[in-house]
Amino acid sequence: MFYIYTQEVRYEMKPTTLLKRTGIRANEPVLLITAEEAIENLLEVIEDYCPNLKINKMKKEDIESLLDSYSECIVDYHPENHHQERAVLLKNFEMLQRYGLTADDYNSIDFC
Repeated sequence: MFYIYTQEVRYEMKPTTLLKRTGIRANEPVLLITAEEAIENLLEVIEDYCPNLKINKMKKEDIESLLDSYSECIVDYHPENHHQERAVLLKNFEMLQRYGLTADDYNSIDFC
């Protein structure tokens, strides 16, 4: 439940009520990104931070893991300085070592 405070008067507003009042469909997706867009964003970061990663050699299951992580990182991290994409690489670092990532890459990718 969300509350809107205006001039010290509290209005109780349900999200569905607000959406209906404004004509926005409640089941309308808010975050929508294709696999192609996600991989494009990841490739940009890989080029900048870990160009030795052989992503073209990755198995389907490993690419799917990256995409699953990406959806989580969009929610957990802000987009500045590629934190979302870098977080994906950090979450999957152990797996990505099989494709050429090194400890130096980890230090380059890490933003903490």
